[in-house]
Amino acid sequence: MSRRTPRSLSTVQAARQVSLGALTFLAGDPERIGPFLAESGLSPADLRGIAGSPAFHVALLDYLIARQDMLIAYAAEAEIDPGHVVAAREVLFHADMGED
Repeated sequence: MSRRTPRSLSTVQAARQVSLGALTFLAGDPERIGPFLAESGLSPADLRGIAGSPAFHVALLDYLIARQDMLIAYAAEAEIDPGHVVAAREVLFHADMGED
């Protein structure tokens, strides 16, 4: 039986920073945040309450990853590789699932 090395807290924190940056990116433009809210069924007021949820962060990154043009624009603005967004999504997904 193999034992996985637990993800460091800093890795999860870094992934969450990517997600929070993505939320800020989307929220900075009504044409970006509007479709996200419509698709998710959330209202702007809902964001405050749900923004701490690990599942929300995964869903937010899933949304961004599914829209290559937005993914590339966010990555360029954040000065990160688009692959880091995908990696952050994976880290947050596994952290939310309680996997180490």
